[in-house]
Amino acid sequence: MEHLDNRSVALIRGDGLGGTSRVNTLLYTRGAPLEYNHWKNMGHSAWGYDELKPYFVRSEKSLSHSKSDFHGGDGPWENQTFPDLQFEVLKHVRPAAAALGIPEIPDINAPDAPPVGCAMLDVSIDASMRRASTYSAFLPADVAFPRKERLKICTRSIVTGIEVATESSGLRAKGIYFERLDPSSKTFYARAKREVVLCCGALGSPQLLMLSGIGPKEHLQDHGISVVRDMPGVGSHLQDHIDIPVTFETPIEDSLHVLLVQPWRAVSQLAKYFISSKGLFAMPVTQMAVFVKSSLLDDNSEIRTRVPEDEDNVADIEIKAIPVNGSHIQYPKLGVFSLLPGLVRPKSTGRVMLASTNPRDHPAVDLGFLSTAEDYAVLRKGVKLALRLGEQIRLQGYPLKNLQALEGQSDEGLDSFIRAHARSGFHYSCTCRMAPETDPVHPGVVDDELRVYGIHGLRVCDTSIFPEILSAHTMAPAVVVAEKCADMMKSAPSSGT
Repeated sequence: MEHLDNRSVALIRGDGLGGTSRVNTLLYTRGAPLEYNHWKNMGHSAWGYDELKPYFVRSEKSLSHSKSDFHGGDGPWENQTFPDLQFEVLKHVRPAAAALGIPEIPDINAPDAPPVGCAMLDVSIDASMRRASTYSAFLPADVAFPRKERLKICTRSIVTGIEVATESSGLRAKGIYFERLDPSSKTFYARAKREVVLCCGALGSPQLLMLSGIGPKEHLQDHGISVVRDMPGVGSHLQDHIDIPVTFETPIEDSLHVLLVQPWRAVSQLAKYFISSKGLFAMPVTQMAVFVKSSLLDDNSEIRTRVPEDEDNVADIEIKAIPVNGSHIQYPKLGVFSLLPGLVRPKSTGRVMLASTNPRDHPAVDLGFLSTAEDYAVLRKGVKLALRLGEQIRLQGYPLKNLQALEGQSDEGLDSFIRAHARSGFHYSCTCRMAPETDPVHPGVVDDELRVYGIHGLRVCDTSIFPEILSAHTMAPAVVVAEKCADMMKSAPSSGT
């Protein structure tokens, strides 16, 4: 990555039923209503907060919040907060935030949640203390098996291309080609009676479109791919949250690293989970976070009380508190606690391109982190605030030690630290964005019903369609996109146009 000292950073996605909800940290956050209303003001009239709120409610079964007009109590997808903090260091975070003028937010997903606060996070863990992935929530056995005559699930397979044919009405997606992941070279074909819907994520969906000849003309020609439709927007405007790990040493017993240093404890905790659904293996890694709007922080990370009149009231910094090392730097046999400032409204953009014409190869991804200078200013404030939170934890008498020499650093020194330690927040989005195809800066790929421009019977349904990235963890918004897409498909004409 050019602006991160030419480092590479790790990207993770889940390849399985339920996608990345099978491997992520399970955080259920929605983002602020103003962000969805911004989508609406961009011209997407059916994508404002009031229009999407029923979809959030329909899918959700909150175990920690009362059923309301914005929280569901009857949906298939369970979530809950975990106020019982099993690590002593975490018990000091809320008092540390309060000492800096950051109040507690009772419900971060409430539509009136303020842009500054410390909140316990909703986590998609069910009442049995098991991961509530989208697979377990929306495709359990009692849903899948009664539909087995018309629901065909091909596991350990990879889609290699979309068949697009020319008809009198124009281009139409007719079906998809796929192969098994084993060495067998046999190719299968699935014909679409009505529509093909891509749900491959913000890295996979643009890759599959380009492999099928749908994407930037010059890029496709460089790879020897016949151009079906020239679409410059495919793969562009990639956005992701930028995390900067600020790490501290804690007593080993007060960190998840104790499970590595004392294997017998890992065995006992695992047994405790299987027997009683309690203990460390029943708890999420991230239970709480501090949210701040950077314009309310001065250069010393002091909180101001008023949002400037020309700005929206949305947090752009999230600092996650985790009892584990969030950095790529290894600290053998140490207990590590991390405060992870994240830039959740980045200006920088990147792109997804083809590395080869082999669908089994990962795409070439450039996150574009820090390609816009504005992002530095917000991240500096986030790092300074994390250091102040650590200082307040120490002032409460907790034995927290800095593992990075950051105190007193100049802005240039902090910028150097940011470049050396920035990592992905794993919230890739916007690469097949919902926007006009004629947008002169970042052309759109899909219309407001998620239909790919110029190709009948083809939709995209994942975080790649976001017009702009949200300040939320992307799992809950991804499900809302799917819920809305399902409704639009059911109401579409039977011709699939």
